[in-house]
Amino acid sequence: MKNKYLSAVSIFCVLLLISCDNFLDREPLDQIVVDNFYQNENELKLAIIGTYGPMMDIDWQGKGWMITEIPSDNSMPGGTDPDFSPIDNFTVTADNLIVGNYWARHYQLIAYANTVLDKSIDSPIDEQTLLPYLAEARFLRAVAYFDLVRVFGGVPIVDKAAVFGEDLLPARASVVEVYNFIKEDFLFAADHLPLERSGAELGRATKGAALGFLSKVYLTRREYNMAKDAAQAVMELGVYQLMDNYADNFELETNDNNIESIFQVQFTGCGPFGTGNPMQAFFAPWGEGITKDRDGWGSQIPTGPVIATPNTTIMDAFEEGDLRKKWTVMTSNEHYPSINAEDGGYTYPASGASASAGNIKKYVIGSGPNICFMSTPQNAHILRYADILLTYAECIMEIEGGVSSNPVALELFNQVRQRAGLEALDRIDKEIILHERRVEFAFEGHRWFDLLRSGRTIEILSIHGKNPDIHNLLFPIPSGELQINPNLEQNPGY
Repeated sequence: MKNKYLSAVSIFCVLLLISCDNFLDREPLDQIVVDNFYQNENELKLAIIGTYGPMMDIDWQGKGWMITEIPSDNSMPGGTDPDFSPIDNFTVTADNLIVGNYWARHYQLIAYANTVLDKSIDSPIDEQTLLPYLAEARFLRAVAYFDLVRVFGGVPIVDKAAVFGEDLLPARASVVEVYNFIKEDFLFAADHLPLERSGAELGRATKGAALGFLSKVYLTRREYNMAKDAAQAVMELGVYQLMDNYADNFELETNDNNIESIFQVQFTGCGPFGTGNPMQAFFAPWGEGITKDRDGWGSQIPTGPVIATPNTTIMDAFEEGDLRKKWTVMTSNEHYPSINAEDGGYTYPASGASASAGNIKKYVIGSGPNICFMSTPQNAHILRYADILLTYAECIMEIEGGVSSNPVALELFNQVRQRAGLEALDRIDKEIILHERRVEFAFEGHRWFDLLRSGRTIEILSIHGKNPDIHNLLFPIPSGELQINPNLEQNPGY
C-alpha cells in the first residue's frame, strides 16, 4: 500500500495538471489524459490512491499541528517563528503562510476527489465495481471538509471537478450546509465501503472509518443520540479493539494499521520528499541528536509550569501512575530503550531540553535504515478506537444531563483508563471526559477541536496566559483566497 501511494500520487497529479478542457485546442499526443484514463478498475484504483496524496503533504499532516495543537493548552512553539508563533498568541493574520497552506492542501484533496467522482461515473466500469471507489472519494472529501469547517467556519462547497469556462468562484456556504454535506458523504461512504482492507489495500478507507468520522461529526454538532448510534455501529463491526499497551500505538514496529487504528495517514519513509512522516523533525528535542540527521528542532513543545498555572499544563495533567505520560511527553531522566536501541536507547536530560523542560515523545522514534531527513515510515493516527469508546461514553453522559454512572458508558470509558494503568471511575462528567481525552490524544490533532466543542476555550486558555477573543475561535480566510475569489467574505475580527 505504501509503495503504491508514491506511483499513484505522481500519476494522478500529472493527470490533473493536464485535464483542462480545450488546452491550447490540441489533442494530446501519446499521453494519458484524465478524459480517457478511467477505463478499467486498475486505472480507477490508481486515481483513488492518488487522492490520498495531499494528506501526506507536509502542509497537511506535517504542519497540521500548528493549527490543531499550538493554539491549545497542550503545546507552545519551541522557539520564535513568524508563521506559527502568531497562532500561539492569537495574533494570526489572513496572510499567515501556515493557514494559507492548510486551506490550499485541503481543497487540493477535494479537487482530486471531485475529479474521481466526475470522471469515473461515465466510465465503462460496472456499478458494483464502481460504488466502493465513489464511496472512498466521498469519504476523503468529507474528511477534508470536516477539518475546514472546524477551522474556518462556513466554507465554499465544491462538489464537482472544475471545468474551464464555468463559475470557479463559489461563495461561502453556511456552517449548517457544510455539515449537512459532510454527513451525506460519510453516510454514503459507510454504506458502500468495505468492512476491512488487507494486503496492498491496507490503510485505505473502510466502513468503520466512515462511521467513526460520522460519530465525531454528530458529536461536534451536539447530536448525541446520532453520535452514540454511529459509535455503537463501529463497535458492533467487531473489527477494532484497544492495543494492550498504549505505547504500541507509537512504536514503529506496532504502530502502523494496528487493531486500534481506524484511519491513519500512510507514510513511506525514505522516498521523495513529502512521502515520509515529518513530525519527528518538528517534535524531537533540539540538540539531542536523536534523528542522527539535520532535523530534530523541538518546534512544538509541551506546555509546562514555566508559562502556566501549576497543575493545568499537559505535563501536569497526567495522574500519578498514568502509563500514557512516558509515551506522550519526555520528562527528566526518562529512558526510551527503542530510540536508537543500537546505542543503548535514549535518556532525556535531567534538566530538560526545552523552555518547558519537556518535549513531545509521540512520533519520535530515532534513527534507522528507512528514516531520513524530515521523513520516517511511521503512519500518523487520525482516528483510533479509543476515540470511539470515549465518544460513546460522552454521548451517554450528555444525554443523561452532564453526569452519568451508566454501566455501559463506564465500562467503555474505563477500558481506556485502565489500559493506562489507572483505577476505574464510578461516574463521569464533562470535566472528566474532557480531561481523559486530553491525556489520551495529546498531540494527535484533537485538543483544539475538543476545546472548541467544550464551549470553554477562552476560559481554559486564559489560565495559560493566552488571551483569545471570541473571533479567534475561527481562523482567518487566507488573504490569497480573498484576492482570487471576490465572492468570499472574511471571518469577523480579521
